[in-house]
Amino acid sequence: MPGFAESNITLNFPDNNYFRFSTCKGYIALKGNNFKEMDACWYDQANNTYWLIELKDYTKATLDTLTINKKTWDIVKKAIDSLCMFLSSKHAYPYSGKINPGLPFIPNSDTQFKIFTVVHCDNSKKQDVQLIHNYFRTRFKPYADLFGIIHYGVIEHSKAIQEIPFNIVQ
Repeated sequence: MPGFAESNITLNFPDNNYFRFSTCKGYIALKGNNFKEMDACWYDQANNTYWLIELKDYTKATLDTLTINKKTWDIVKKAIDSLCMFLSSKHAYPYSGKINPGLPFIPNSDTQFKIFTVVHCDNSKKQDVQLIHNYFRTRFKPYADLFGIIHYGVIEHSKAIQEIPFNIVQ
């Protein structure tokens, strides 16, 4: 199964319909302008669904109110910017020609998106991950509502192994 490891988390996809914006020439040209991306995207062809997955390791992170707030906004920014690249492709805007070669499928009006950040941490930080999830859900909700995204959040690594299908998260 194709995939990769990052932040003490391994992703294995059931087929080759995955990519990383970090290797997409269209994203590379934008990233110097505070433009961000999710770590991995996988297209579930059977369900016409894109999974956008960000990986974080907070094992050594200090998670206080200030850092939780900052980390949450970073996760929101990555999700919004990644979604914008997909929407550029979906609507065939001029820049999409630089993004499309990296995508296994150009989204259409029926394509769904599932957006998750998986966090590796020790047991003492699991409650903080739940707090980040709650903040993320609140801050990303307007975008989710605009684009009909139902499934999104921040999930602790061991829980992600159990809840994200297709044994993607290892």
